[in-house]
Amino acid sequence: MTTEKIKSVIWVILMDKKKQKITAGRVPETVTAGELRDAVCRKLRITPDGNEAFAIWICSPLLQIQLKPTHYPTALCDMWYDLLSQFAATTESQAKTDLPVIMMMRNVFYPLEQERCLIMSDPQARYYLTAEAMFNVLTGRYPIEDELAFKLAALQLKMEGKRETSYPSGTIQSVAHEILPWDVMRRNKKQPLHIEKRVREYMKSLNLSTPGTLDHLYLSHCWTQTCYRCGFFNGQTEMVGKKKDIPVRVGITPHNIIIWNKITNKLVQLIPTKDISNTKYVSVSSRAFVTHI
Repeated sequence: MTTEKIKSVIWVILMDKKKQKITAGRVPETVTAGELRDAVCRKLRITPDGNEAFAIWICSPLLQIQLKPTHYPTALCDMWYDLLSQFAATTESQAKTDLPVIMMMRNVFYPLEQERCLIMSDPQARYYLTAEAMFNVLTGRYPIEDELAFKLAALQLKMEGKRETSYPSGTIQSVAHEILPWDVMRRNKKQPLHIEKRVREYMKSLNLSTPGTLDHLYLSHCWTQTCYRCGFFNGQTEMVGKKKDIPVRVGITPHNIIIWNKITNKLVQLIPTKDISNTKYVSVSSRAFVTHI
C-alpha cells in the first residue's frame, strides 16, 4: 500500500461508539468538515435533509470544538496543541499528551423544531441523535431529576430488547451503573430497592410501546431539558465564600449559557445569551465560550 493511499483514509467516530472509515480520494488535509460529514451521512444512509442535523467535531478529554463546514478537520488536528493553548485551561504537560479524534455529533445550531420533524421521516438520523442524547444523560452532561432518570433507564433497557422479566427481583440494581447517571446513583446509593422499584414500574408501563417508538420517546423526554443541544466545555469559576475556583462544566446553546458544578453536577447559573454581558454573579473564562473557532 502506498503512502498516498494511507493518507487518503479518515476515521470518524460516531456516538454509538462505532467508527466510519472514509476514503477521501485525496490527501485528508484538503477535505473540508462539510464534505466529511456528507460522506459519513451517505454511508449511514441518513437522508440529505438530515445532514444539517450533524456536524464534524474535534474532541479530546480537554476540549471539544464544532467545526464550520469550511474548516479542514485533519489540518486542525495537526494544530491541536496550539488550539489547546488558545481555548483550554490546561497545563503544558497535559496539552502535550492530549490526543484529538474526529467525531460526528449533533450540530448545536440545528433548530429543535426541525429535529422534531426530521426524526419522524429519518430513522437513521433519529438513531444517532438518540445515541448522543443517551451518552449525555448517562455521563451526567444532561443533569436530570431522579424520576426522569428512572424513566429513561427503563426506556434504554427496552431499546436493548430487555423486559422486566429479564431481571429477577433485586437484579436491576446490578446494572444500575449502566443505565443511570453517576449523580443519580450517588443520591440514591442508600436506597437501591427504590431504584429497582421505579425502573421496574416504568418498564411495565412501556409494555404497550412498539420498538419503533422507543427512541422517539427517549428523545422527546430529553427535549424538555434546557441543556439539550448544548456544546460542552470545561472551565472554572469564582464562588462567593470560596478561596479556590470551582471546576465547572459550561453548556452552550444558541439561546443560553448554562454552568454546572462539576463536583456535584448541580446548576450554578443559567444565563440567556442576550444577558451575558450583564451578569454579575459568575465569572467564567471567555475561552470556555467557543463553539466555532
